[in-house]
Amino acid sequence: MKKVNTPPSKPQRGAQTYRRLLVYARPHLAIFGVAVLGFFLFSIMGVSLIAVTELLLDAVGAGIQESRGFLSRVVASHYPAGVMPQDTARWLVPFAMLIIIVLRAIGNFVGSYGMAYVGRAVIHQLRAQLFEKIGQLPSAYFDRYTSAYLISKVSYNVEQVTNSITKAVKVLFRESFTVIGLLTYLLLVNWKLTLTFFIFAPLIAFIVRIVGKRFRKLSHRIQNSMGDVTHVTQEAINGYQVVRMYGGQDYEKSRFHSASDNNRRQFMKLVVANNTSVSVIQILVGFSTATIVWLALAPGMVESMTAGVFAAYIGAAASLAKPVRSLSEVFADIQKGIAAAESIFEVMDAPKESQGGDLALPKPVRGTVTFEALEFSYDPAAPRVLSGISFSVEPGETVALVGASGSGKSTLVSLLARFYEPTGGRILVDGADISAVPLKELRRHISMVSQNIVLFNDSVYRNIAYGELEHAPRENVLRAIEQAHASQFIGELPQGQDTVLGDNAQMLSGGQRQRLSIARALLKDAPILILDEATSALDNESERHIQAALTEVMKNRTTFVIAHRLSTIENADRILVMEKGRIVESGNHAELLSQGGRYASLLQQQTMG
Repeated sequence: MKKVNTPPSKPQRGAQTYRRLLVYARPHLAIFGVAVLGFFLFSIMGVSLIAVTELLLDAVGAGIQESRGFLSRVVASHYPAGVMPQDTARWLVPFAMLIIIVLRAIGNFVGSYGMAYVGRAVIHQLRAQLFEKIGQLPSAYFDRYTSAYLISKVSYNVEQVTNSITKAVKVLFRESFTVIGLLTYLLLVNWKLTLTFFIFAPLIAFIVRIVGKRFRKLSHRIQNSMGDVTHVTQEAINGYQVVRMYGGQDYEKSRFHSASDNNRRQFMKLVVANNTSVSVIQILVGFSTATIVWLALAPGMVESMTAGVFAAYIGAAASLAKPVRSLSEVFADIQKGIAAAESIFEVMDAPKESQGGDLALPKPVRGTVTFEALEFSYDPAAPRVLSGISFSVEPGETVALVGASGSGKSTLVSLLARFYEPTGGRILVDGADISAVPLKELRRHISMVSQNIVLFNDSVYRNIAYGELEHAPRENVLRAIEQAHASQFIGELPQGQDTVLGDNAQMLSGGQRQRLSIARALLKDAPILILDEATSALDNESERHIQAALTEVMKNRTTFVIAHRLSTIENADRILVMEKGRIVESGNHAELLSQGGRYASLLQQQTMG
């Protein structure tokens, strides 16, 4: 099955997605409210600073009198004869400007800090939820989509959401308050002239709406192309040895260049759309401002306005251009955030791995495993991988599964661990249908050593005592290390058991890594043990020691062994030969050899090879 970088997109409403995103801010509503008040203070003080220009110009002219401008009338009305003394005006105007500037700075700090706090808290919560959900997705999801697709969402897409919450919301509130404040001041000074702005408002809103759809569409493309960049990078880094050995540098460079250039092209389309809309909106605001000036110069329109009032009015009208431009620019960030949030919520809304029912396994778990008419297919339209699988395994019995690649061996044990759900039939453990058993309880009684060795960038000790095993007694950990024949090479490491292994323990040989994986399974001490090519990475000497240890460990445990090298499973209680998803032969080593069938043929091929 070919993996892809993006799922089929679902049509979503941007406002609905953004509201869902803002729900994450509810726990921080108090801080959010304080931030909004901070931006309100910042905006009002900005408008006030423009308005004080009126007092300044009146003060240096005929003075602040009740018969003068808009603010002059309000201020001068508190003084006898409706005139503010010149000495009073001399200190009042600069003092008022200073207070306004200080309050504006405080408002900006409070708003910016509060919004950043809420934004980062929301992003942390969203990223943590996304990571948690990825850990709950069924195995089929990881078969369908590349890991780069999910990594890109946790890193790049979440950061896009950050911009829409922190930067965008900050600008949205701050500049919206500024626009409202300026328009309110303009209406109070001269409502007839100010109505000119509202003639252009519907056209601006129409442009914003049309361009918004384009923004979101392009943002989805950018995120998908970023997933391609991450995917190519990840493959080239993880497979650097193969790339260098087979001279694939030029090919990988070409792949990366193609993916990165596609990302660049999509981003530039977004830049064109954004700047075109901003430029058009700026022109419309310029038209409205020019119209106001043209009307203001008409006879009779501003006769009641002093020079100070007129200058302040024109200054306020001209100041509208900047917040309107900022609002139009930030709309692109909001649309990118909505597109990123949609892609994140697609993962968050994906069905979780089935957790089973509430049927408890009998205590103690003995390990009787029964497969009844088991059927399985990875896709309803694809051929069956397993067909009519029926057999039982008694406690302490070792069953080996052999057959050519693709015969269904690993799929069968994956169904036992419920990494996948059967499409037909059922699996019983001690008589209990595992589909009705809580998933955590079922897996608590199964240990697995896979051919795909997974070790983490942590100490040797914590790689063995991993997850629920971290509280295991130290003597149990040491015993597992000894049984896995890993004590000697661990003792030779720089810090012994405390040595940090690095990315997937590349500092260790394949055999050493496999022995740590085996030690982890031994420490779990589960009644059911799955060995999927557990000795595939070991040399002959190491394999001899491991086989001896595994023989001891497998006593009194139900063990499923998958092995391509048939010499490693000669002592199994029963050997099941699989072909095209069916069991074609069953018996022990001697019985199958005497039959001269498929098993004997496979063994002969390996011996001759």
